[in-house]
Amino acid sequence: MKTANIGLKEYPLIVQKELEFWFQSTLGRSLLANQRTVIDNEIHRLFGFHQAEIGVSHRFPVGNSSSLGHKFYVLPSWEQDLPKNSIISNSGEIALDHDIVDLVILHHTLDFSSDPHQTLREAARILKSSGNLLIIGFNPYSLWGLRRLLSTRKKAPWNMRFISGRRVEDWLNLLDFKVAGVESHFYGLPVNQQGIINRSAWLNNVLNEKVPLGAYYTILAQKQSGARIKALPKWRDKAKVVGLPIANRLNIKDKIK
Repeated sequence: MKTANIGLKEYPLIVQKELEFWFQSTLGRSLLANQRTVIDNEIHRLFGFHQAEIGVSHRFPVGNSSSLGHKFYVLPSWEQDLPKNSIISNSGEIALDHDIVDLVILHHTLDFSSDPHQTLREAARILKSSGNLLIIGFNPYSLWGLRRLLSTRKKAPWNMRFISGRRVEDWLNLLDFKVAGVESHFYGLPVNQQGIINRSAWLNNVLNEKVPLGAYYTILAQKQSGARIKALPKWRDKAKVVGLPIANRLNIKDKIK
């Protein structure tokens, strides 16, 4: 796809749509199935009420297994089949108030965002104090990252940012998050053939999340900064107070007696 005449604002949306299409491929489905299993293990023990999922598409949800009561999506554009629990908003300027969400899931959002720093700041802004942030991103230090460098066909996911998990961890530390750690997952070969995917599945059983060579990483972090306290309303200095006359007060007391 030629992108020379595409504006910076339109390009992330195009890449996002390409990634949505890629997740329907053989390799994409295998990766997504693995991610859902990993994410389920990460979020099943979290609690709260509001959950915001900011990711590839509402067609590929990854956070449905959580126990949080109100789940919704933040999506960049309107589509006919959008669920009712959707907010149309750019990830760099989310149309939500401060400190209202208990869990934010960024499913490859930093990989295709036009400004990943700003997207991360917005996720931090809408999170409550002690709220949790789960980030899923492609790992540049893997066979998948090598294929991205060598690939001549620059379509998603090979034309996306592969941001190091350690770099994202540094960003989170600057935003006053407590990071539980960076874990690596999915050691299958980046080949879109089911037979090869099946034959390399044993790697996922041999290598664990501490070996930093998986196709993607997950970061679970907790917001440590306090929530914003709304200012109390200011009382008027000159309040108009109407007092009862003394005679009336006495009459009232007499009536009570």
